[in-house]
Amino acid sequence: MESSQPTPPVELILRAQRGEPDAQRELIEAYQHRVAGFVYAIVGRSDSIEDIAQLIFIKMVRAIDRLQAPAQFESWLFRLARNTCIDHLRRQKLRRIFTPFAPEHENVPEPSGAVGSEELDALRHALDQLRPQDRALLALVQEGRSHAEIAVTLRSSVAAVKARLHRAREHLREHYQSPHEN
Repeated sequence: MESSQPTPPVELILRAQRGEPDAQRELIEAYQHRVAGFVYAIVGRSDSIEDIAQLIFIKMVRAIDRLQAPAQFESWLFRLARNTCIDHLRRQKLRRIFTPFAPEHENVPEPSGAVGSEELDALRHALDQLRPQDRALLALVQEGRSHAEIAVTLRSSVAAVKARLHRAREHLREHYQSPHEN
């Protein structure tokens, strides 16, 4: 399956690497929806997406001049996004450990516009049981990445990606219980 967006021209990436604000803005605009979807797939909380995506693009702008192979921009960006999401999840886990649970935290409603179906809750529960790395892998597949593209993004082999993907899907099946199965 092919990506839904074409890879940006190398010339645009080179301009962004030289610090041209218009080129950097163009890259952000080209990737903002895909990065947001990727973040949501890993983090699973719609109230954090905007902040995390913004952080990813700040990191992108700050580090793009160190990107050695402009043709690998997309893999590099999604690796940066993956690492940023995993860092965020680690910080959240630590925050939960050190923050006392109060009664008002028990029934925090989903933000408006969020889907509240039983099916989605069951899927979220199953995804929450997976390691962040496995959620990232599934997010890359959901985005339409080929095994080869994922291997480049994760700095792995295609065989390793296939094996990890198989295990991630098996774990997801183990934890997913459709509301209709009860």
